[in-house]
Amino acid sequence: MTSSRVLRPRNVREARLPFTVSIASAEQMPAVSQLRASAYGRHLPAMAEVLAQPESADSTFGCEVIVATSKLDGSVLGTLRTHSNVVDPLPLEAAVDIQQAFNGERLVEATRLCVGHGTSASLVRNALFKALFLYAEEQNIDWLVAGGRRPVDTIYDRLLFTDILEPGVYYPLPYAANIPHRIMRLPVAQAQDLWSAQGHPLYSFMIETFHPDIDLSGARDLSAIDWRQVCPPSALPGFPAAAANPGWRATPARIEPLLLSQ
Repeated sequence: MTSSRVLRPRNVREARLPFTVSIASAEQMPAVSQLRASAYGRHLPAMAEVLAQPESADSTFGCEVIVATSKLDGSVLGTLRTHSNVVDPLPLEAAVDIQQAFNGERLVEATRLCVGHGTSASLVRNALFKALFLYAEEQNIDWLVAGGRRPVDTIYDRLLFTDILEPGVYYPLPYAANIPHRIMRLPVAQAQDLWSAQGHPLYSFMIETFHPDIDLSGARDLSAIDWRQVCPPSALPGFPAAAANPGWRATPARIEPLLLSQ
């Protein structure tokens, strides 16, 4: 896959980060898993043990683990995982039917977002989101999608993600201990114009600044794959309970509406 170094736009400033952002190596996965267990364990104790080891989805074709690594000591500062609908349904589709919202389009879902504590936590999170956006651009993705629990959904709100289904309604996700999440999306091709029109505070960071420390050259290229609109309802890699029922698409699992004002 083309590196973000090669894709440097003209007439932008360059800025260095105190960490690198890249595709995780096999050697980094134990540290990635420990960060997941620690971060998720604070809110979802039952998941800490499950996430303490790498998941099968971490190495599945169509998925990538993005990791922020300290330049000082090599520690893992943050991570997220991408899932494409190149072969299998997205993890979100285990809980809700989103097919009607998309017409055979190329989707990538962000999962397992976690950032360690520290003074640079916000910068790490912003850099991970920039890496996610660059990945989507380089793979010709139509939409980024994500599930956000409270209060993480407000982060996606600030990035101008919008609800795919009913506004402000939360749905339990099987791969997140059935915690209610909003189901959200962002159009990749229109994101730059959306951020510019809104005077988004991260526009300069995301668009007008070249970060050579963000290098996604290790990602596998999906551009030549024949992406399918409807994927087989097989068990999703890394989420054994996600699609056990062949009729799992028909009836979205949802909870009572939780309004954003609550």
